[in-house]
Amino acid sequence: MKTNILVLAAGHTGVSTGDNDYPLCLTETDGVSLLERIVGNAANVRNASFTFALRDQDVQRFHLHQSVELLAPDARVFRISDATRGSACTALLAAAHFDPNDPVLVVSANEWVDMDFGDILSAFSDAGVDGGTLIFSSIHPRYSYVRLGDDNLVCEAAQQQPITRNATAGLFYFARAADMVDAINDMIRKDASVNGAFYICPAFNELILKQRRIGALPLDHKHYHPLKSERQVHHFETVT
Repeated sequence: MKTNILVLAAGHTGVSTGDNDYPLCLTETDGVSLLERIVGNAANVRNASFTFALRDQDVQRFHLHQSVELLAPDARVFRISDATRGSACTALLAAAHFDPNDPVLVVSANEWVDMDFGDILSAFSDAGVDGGTLIFSSIHPRYSYVRLGDDNLVCEAAQQQPITRNATAGLFYFARAADMVDAINDMIRKDASVNGAFYICPAFNELILKQRRIGALPLDHKHYHPLKSERQVHHFETVT
């Protein structure tokens, strides 16, 4: 069994790095790019299989696929056009090549979770959940959010709506690729979009409707480095 690590680096964030418009995933601290840090976090994942979703224009302009090949030579690369309607649609395209029964860890490349992905996957596996995410405290509507029930499992998910203080860190686990695919398809059929785009986090609602168990692991702020604004990018570059 493989563990699919799906790195989403194809989104148009609207955030300028101030560095010749290079994509956010190439943002460096101490000479190490965010992309390298993400791949490094998966060093202890058994049978990891990388898939990268990259913007077609970044591949053409910056040869980003070659950077990826240096980091993960066996990785699969998907070139995504700007016409894709959000991260969930991008994940759906990539998942066409996943074994339906293999787990998937979706990682957003506009933020960095400074944790061992192997530890995260083990925690979700040990908990026996069907899906999961990492949460930290925030009230800013730039993030996605989850509400927890009395059993500390996710009972509701929302995008760019602070329904609780439980913001998600852009890392989403699915025990089976088939569950992710079905949930995203159901969400798209219902047109559960936000400003015309479909996101990963709200897909958990479709699994919850099927009585699936979605976990949430707390994340210390010091281990989370978002790059969702120019100020956050500057902070990452100078403080991390």
